[in-house]
Amino acid sequence: MKFLCVSKIWSSFIRSQRFVASYYAAKPSRFIVAFTNSVFSKPERLFIMSGEEEEGTSSLVANLDMTVPSVTLPHGSAKFSSVHGFLACFELSKFIICNPSTGQVITFHCKAPGTSLGYDPVDDQFKALTQVTSIYVHNPSSMVHEVITLGRGGVVSRTQVTSPPHHPLTMGRCINGFIYYAAWAPVYGATPVFVCFDVRHERILSFITTPKEVLLRGAFTLLIEYKGKLAVVVPDCFRFGLSFNRFFLWILEDATKHEWSKQTFELPLSLPFSPAAGERMISQGTNKAGDIVFSPTTLTGRAQPFYVFYFNPDTKNIRRVRIHGVADTEEFWSRYGLTDVCRASFSPQHADSIASL
Repeated sequence: MKFLCVSKIWSSFIRSQRFVASYYAAKPSRFIVAFTNSVFSKPERLFIMSGEEEEGTSSLVANLDMTVPSVTLPHGSAKFSSVHGFLACFELSKFIICNPSTGQVITFHCKAPGTSLGYDPVDDQFKALTQVTSIYVHNPSSMVHEVITLGRGGVVSRTQVTSPPHHPLTMGRCINGFIYYAAWAPVYGATPVFVCFDVRHERILSFITTPKEVLLRGAFTLLIEYKGKLAVVVPDCFRFGLSFNRFFLWILEDATKHEWSKQTFELPLSLPFSPAAGERMISQGTNKAGDIVFSPTTLTGRAQPFYVFYFNPDTKNIRRVRIHGVADTEEFWSRYGLTDVCRASFSPQHADSIASL
């Protein structure tokens, strides 16, 4: 980043698509931890930390990359997503995109809170998809969505697309140029589907019919990428109430034929899952070794250790890993004025990028 100031030639070279792509391909992925104070706490701030992963270790170190002021997230499911080197989150109608590697932050307002960031790998273009038609409109004939093209430091253009009526349930997950999100179609409680949006061609490509068991957790459903495919981790909480030691992995094997596969995994220990209290372990993806990673949705307490769990689907082993540096000291809490429950998110594979929007 310092070399950008040397000369216009250096700046042009570093910002060129070829150089950015080569840097992106050469750098190993790392994990990202993001957290904020709760909605009732001051000061409002988004903390973004990252670190390099080591296989088989019981502890890792996260370093503070950046903080973003005036951001706090309400109780609910995960509000963060890592997309091609950028971290995106939304706070009501405010959408925030930042690059931990360069420190760039872009904030803009959307017409609805359910906004998702997508990336088109063919044209090297970031776009955000948001729904304009309210989910409370009864039986609309069609839904209106806004596609926000990003670049040159902010919003480049806004266009609208339509789709058949549906009731979105989750945030979107971008995989290979397509944004997927769960929904009921045409109204809440009807047919469970996954909506597929083509980022490059800016159109709702299809409604993928889905077994009801995949959306068992409703708005708490989290989409992950598993071996290049869309997947959902569904905790089995019925036998143990507010925790689980078994989960189901649903994988979309064929989007055209709407074919899903289901795998069942037993855990050697129980993990918390209490939606009401906000104390639960969720999975937001896998690491480069193929482990399914479970992480807490909140910091467990003032200056307490932050743990994530790595489950290997092949060996069926699970290991607990402490992430040092994630607000685990009194000095950190005092320095930044943390006073209440902090909403947290853990992205196992975040690609380091020097790209700018």
